[in-house]
Amino acid sequence: MPFRRAVAALTLLASLAVARPTRAGEEDEPHVPGVSTWIAGRDVHVQAVLAPGLPRDVSRRLLSGLPTTTLWRIRLFVFRNLWFNSLKDERHYEVTATYRPVTGDYTVERRLDDRLLQTRIVPTQGEAAEALREVPGLPSFTLGPHLLGKKLVVKVSCAYATGLALGVVPTTVETDWVRSGIFEWNGSPSP
Repeated sequence: MPFRRAVAALTLLASLAVARPTRAGEEDEPHVPGVSTWIAGRDVHVQAVLAPGLPRDVSRRLLSGLPTTTLWRIRLFVFRNLWFNSLKDERHYEVTATYRPVTGDYTVERRLDDRLLQTRIVPTQGEAAEALREVPGLPSFTLGPHLLGKKLVVKVSCAYATGLALGVVPTTVETDWVRSGIFEWNGSPSP
C-alpha cells in the first residue's frame, strides 16, 4: 500500500510540474489568433502575431534593461484527414530586445535556428515590443520535390516568458499551437 501512495504522490507532483502556471486575468493571456502562410518560389513564408500583446511582466522586464526574448516554434506538416499529421520540418525563430542605457534605445536581434538574421536599433520600447510579438512574413521552409502536390499545414507556438511551478520548478510560459489553413505546392513559382 505505501508503494501505491508514493506512486500517486509522484504522479500528482509530475502533473503539477508540467501544468501551465495560471495567473490572474487568464482570459487576457497572450495567444496567437491565426497564422498566415504564402508561397514565393519554393519558400513558405509564415506570419503570426502575439495578441493582445506582451504581458505586463514581460514588458516590465524589457523596460528594466534586461534582455527579453520570445521564441517562436514553427512546424511544417503534411496534412492527413484520417491520421496524424506528418512533421516534415521545424524552425525556431527567436527575437531578443535589449535596452542600451547609454544611447537610450533598444537593440533587436532576430535569429532563425540560432543563426543571426538581423540586428537593428529601434528608438522606442514600443518598437522593441512590437518586434518581440510578431513573425513578420519570415521565409521559414524551402519546399522540395518530396512535397509536390501534398496538402501542407503550418503550426506556430510562442514562448514568451518563464515561470515557476510549485515555487521551484522552472517552466516556460507559451501559447497553444495554432494551425494555418491547408495549402498545396504545385511546383510552379508563385508571383
